[in-house]
Amino acid sequence: MNASHDEAIEALLRRQFDGPVADDGFSGRVMQQLPSRRRTAWPLWTGVLAGAGASWFSLQFSPWLFAGWQDWVDGELSVPAITLLLTVAGMSLTAAWWAMTEADGR
Repeated sequence: MNASHDEAIEALLRRQFDGPVADDGFSGRVMQQLPSRRRTAWPLWTGVLAGAGASWFSLQFSPWLFAGWQDWVDGELSVPAITLLLTVAGMSLTAAWWAMTEADGR
């Protein structure tokens, strides 16, 4: 479906909507009795730290990573330095894209 179908369906539903069903406050009482759900951030940060640690450990002895880092610090654009920069840029853009798609759902 597209936006024009959504608007037509919503208009049809609104025309036939008689209002909320009288429940003598039952829905409100039920909603007040439900436990509030707090979001915890520790699983996210644990995953981020575990992923960063695993990446660091697996790349610790990589000659490309060391050479790219050294060349980048020295200001020299070599193939390892460009590869490192493109990898960091790609990961940053992927994280930004993921954050924006997740924020659209809220």
